[in-house]
Amino acid sequence: MIRAENTGFSYRTEKGAYRALKNVSIEIRPGEAVAVLGRNGSGKSTLARLLNGLLIPDEGRVVVFGRDTSKDDLWEVRKSCGMVFQDPDSQIVAGIVDEDIAFGLENTGLERSEMEKRIDEALSAVGMSEYKLHSTQYLSGGQKQKIAVAGIAAMRPKCIVLDEATSMLDPEGRRSVVSAVKELQKNYGISVVMITHFIEEAAQCGYVYVMDGGEIIMEGSPEDILTRDEELRRCGLEAPLCVRLAEAFGFEKKLYGDDEICALLCERIKNGEGDNLPQKITETVQEEKKKPTGNTGNTGNIIEVRSLSFAYGREKILEDIDFGIKEGSFTSIIGHTGSGKSTLLRLLNGLYKPLDGEVFFKGENIEHIKGIRNKIGIVFQNPDHQLFEETVLKDVMFGGLNMGMSEDEAKKRAEKALLAVGFPPEKNERSPFELSGGEKKRAAIAGILIMEPQVLVLDEPGAGLDPEGKASVLETIKKIQRRGLTVVMVTHNMENAAGLSDHIIILSRGRIYAEGSPAVIFNNAGDLEGIGLEMPAVAKLRQKLGKKGIYVPDSIFSAEKFAEYLKYSGS
Repeated sequence: MIRAENTGFSYRTEKGAYRALKNVSIEIRPGEAVAVLGRNGSGKSTLARLLNGLLIPDEGRVVVFGRDTSKDDLWEVRKSCGMVFQDPDSQIVAGIVDEDIAFGLENTGLERSEMEKRIDEALSAVGMSEYKLHSTQYLSGGQKQKIAVAGIAAMRPKCIVLDEATSMLDPEGRRSVVSAVKELQKNYGISVVMITHFIEEAAQCGYVYVMDGGEIIMEGSPEDILTRDEELRRCGLEAPLCVRLAEAFGFEKKLYGDDEICALLCERIKNGEGDNLPQKITETVQEEKKKPTGNTGNTGNIIEVRSLSFAYGREKILEDIDFGIKEGSFTSIIGHTGSGKSTLLRLLNGLYKPLDGEVFFKGENIEHIKGIRNKIGIVFQNPDHQLFEETVLKDVMFGGLNMGMSEDEAKKRAEKALLAVGFPPEKNERSPFELSGGEKKRAAIAGILIMEPQVLVLDEPGAGLDPEGKASVLETIKKIQRRGLTVVMVTHNMENAAGLSDHIIILSRGRIYAEGSPAVIFNNAGDLEGIGLEMPAVAKLRQKLGKKGIYVPDSIFSAEKFAEYLKYSGS
């Protein structure tokens, strides 16, 4: 059993102590799966590190399978309670996959035959068996995360703590990791602590804690906690779609399945499509129907990709890619982990050179354009890879100074860029490493905007953020795009792709699987689950309702608009 008893913890900084946890008490029983939810900065990761002995409490105590982390051998604590972090690069230590997983096992003195057995089982559990002898350097972020999970799983700890460990994975990757962990729990009686923003993951656990401001503010069964829509919203979280629909229609509060909520909606709605829709919904539908279904023509394209191929050594990552991106558009690139999305982004602004094919910016090959990376700016998945200066302001100024701006001009532009992304001005002089995840994302985006790019390229801008923080950052990006900037975004979040984009490109195994408007992609693009993706929750429910004769326009992806349309279209 693991227990935190009246636990408190403070971080010491140059500006004094910051209290991250206050009087926290939790209990994880052997073989139990527990979820810990909360907004960014609520104290979840601090709690996770206390459970693993990476941090020692200032107040109270943490007992891990009989060992007090303040007094007993921390090596034994960490062997019994394994930790998987959000950023897999912080855990990858070897150049070859099987050697990386073997690293922890070697320190336990296992026989080689047992080590090989555990390595194979762990790789199979996370769906990475074919990568056993691959270089870790050329794995995608999501693939690295699977290896990190496999490395901990191979150690057979009594408990695994997953600190946002699935935040960088595609939907199928998330399902496979959660399934693998549940299999370990079932077969070996391992306890699981899942720090997550994904409500569907919390719903699979036996008990849920919700944190805010360093304290536990709610705890109970998934049925009890995940149906409290209003309270979850106050914590920066979001109830499942079916719960929100049930509340909108006044149904009983419970965790409905799709078929169950569909049956209730069908019972309530007697007419398929009414004429009494409010004006704002009607306008939304009409606007969405006018959006283009594809961007493959040359007219108005700011970027053209022609016959593009790329390889890491002998491994082909992208092959024969062709598409165009219209000026001023918002394009999302989606695809399973390892499909080539992040590689493609780096090819768009010349960070990588293609094996074959060409990338054109305003009709000119980017290889011949001086300063192309200022014209096509890229924001990486992990903002820590772009933040390095003493203060946020200095960090954002760096790109401008590098372009030859005077210090005064760079400062003015940096302040303007930070305001444009909604960064709080009172934090301009803070260290970027003291910021929350959402604030770091904003600072990284501002650092690109100071160079006044014509195209903003973003790799998973919402990864690792709570629903409130993610919505805020993405709305900021959408506002910037509406002012005329072209945006290209890689994302695993189908709701974000559907709600923000004019155009979507799907990659699968290094090739274009489909492209078109959100309505085309999520209603007529074939078997998305078959290529490791999933339909947005609204689109899945729309299809189920459609089979029962209830029509909802395929251009609506917002849960609120979906509910409002259904309410006004009924009799």
